[in-house]
Amino acid sequence: MYNKKEKLMNWFHIFFTVFQVINFSLFLYLSWKAFFGSLEDSDLNPYLYPIILGSLLIFLIVKVFLQLGNGFIFNSNKTISELVFKKLSYLNHSGLIMFLANIILSYVFKDSKTVVYVTFFFILLINGIGWVTLLRNHQKFIANNFFYFILYLCALEIAPWIIIGSYLKD
Repeated sequence: MYNKKEKLMNWFHIFFTVFQVINFSLFLYLSWKAFFGSLEDSDLNPYLYPIILGSLLIFLIVKVFLQLGNGFIFNSNKTISELVFKKLSYLNHSGLIMFLANIILSYVFKDSKTVVYVTFFFILLINGIGWVTLLRNHQKFIANNFFYFILYLCALEIAPWIIIGSYLKD
């Protein structure tokens, strides 16, 4: 991550992000199967994974472009692109954990809720460490632009999860 120096459009980074999205989609599919039973009877079975994959891909692309647009609007392109790169890098690192969990859920402990909970914990832990590291490294930038940081946090980090949660609840 530190050798690339925030090159968001690096081919390795793009490949790793696609790998992470595919793994995350498969993890959500296998988690759905573990918690809500067999999908053989469902009419959605052949379409559920492509729907999850497409939704995650669209969500990630829109979110990254909105974040980069935010940096363009507030004249902080370099810092915002660095933040986006590092956040995606931590998500990509958690993609490796999801890959291991997908192998375990597919071949070893099929439909294991424990594996899903442990994996979810590790994903949150890796991304939490990433967030704390990012906040610690950019304290001066955040302090100088505290209002914009709160706006960014509410609009681009918290609101999408609230919208997705309310959509899934209905």
